[in-house]
Amino acid sequence: MAIAGNSLPKLRAFRRSEGGSSTVEFVLWLPLVVMVLMLVVDASMLFMTRSHAISVLQDTNRLYSVGQFTGDTAEDRLEKAEDYALARLSPLSESATAVTTEVNRVVRTEATMETSEIANIGFLGTLIDVTMTISAEHRVEF
Repeated sequence: MAIAGNSLPKLRAFRRSEGGSSTVEFVLWLPLVVMVLMLVVDASMLFMTRSHAISVLQDTNRLYSVGQFTGDTAEDRLEKAEDYALARLSPLSESATAVTTEVNRVVRTEATMETSEIANIGFLGTLIDVTMTISAEHRVEF
């Protein structure tokens, strides 16, 4: 009985203590904070990939417009431009496609990529599993 009598005041003091209340709140909010962080990382990856893809398409159109891609016909030059764009877009998305056209002396390249392949964490890719389409145009100079 001496042990129970000695520990009773300690037990009452422990019960009245509010030292762990902030820890409980932290544990309750932690999953929400982690999910928001994952969304931010995935969205950042999508915007960074889109920016890089725009740069690749602009570079492809610029090279085409100054006659860098050689061939006997316009179709050969357009095909080489598409191959150039795909070679630089494939590290970003395995299912990337690129289509290059020339109408009225304006070259246009359009690329498509799956968002589920771009998002590193994959959290945002499962929420918005869509195809991202990017395009760029440039006036032909040759």
